[in-house]
Amino acid sequence: MEASPREMNLTSHSSEPSDLTLMSQIQADDESALDVLMQRYWLQLVAYAVSIVGTVDPAEDVVQEAFVRLWQHRKAWTPTGTVRAYLHTVVRNLGLHERERRAIRTAWSQRERKRQHHSPTPLELLEEHEVLLALEDAIQDLPQRRREIFTLACLCGLSYREVADTLQIAVPTVANQMSAALNSLREALAPVSEERF
Repeated sequence: MEASPREMNLTSHSSEPSDLTLMSQIQADDESALDVLMQRYWLQLVAYAVSIVGTVDPAEDVVQEAFVRLWQHRKAWTPTGTVRAYLHTVVRNLGLHERERRAIRTAWSQRERKRQHHSPTPLELLEEHEVLLALEDAIQDLPQRRREIFTLACLCGLSYREVADTLQIAVPTVANQMSAALNSLREALAPVSEERF
């Protein structure tokens, strides 16, 4: 008697290597194991990344980068949690970083369009680009929690209450972290501002 398609699928699935087995193989430099892990989680990770960055193309870039980092740091990986949770954490961090960069660029370009009443010269464009890069670097240098609070409040437009609810922290904590973030950014951008003005 032939097995039903459902039974065949169950048998096939049960014979697949576990995530931990794949990670052991990846740590032994087995690229084919990385391919299997990518096929296993690609779609759900892209869907998760889309929920963070908003569109498919940058989401796929984020997931691709997550697997690149997994490969690059394979020797240091330790099984403190599931591989799936680890991948989701990496995608979340990379996705937030990408969202920050896009939000910064959008906000800055909108501000500059309002400020400029004439076509900018090449020198002005270069100066604006330098300031933008300095701002991005300064934001990235913030401690992770402070950077996340700044991004949600300033770049995503959430109120302090919404940020607090999102991160499950107190509103005064959000306010304190925002104050510290703005002070850090002012200090970091002071040299660039002095050069320009």
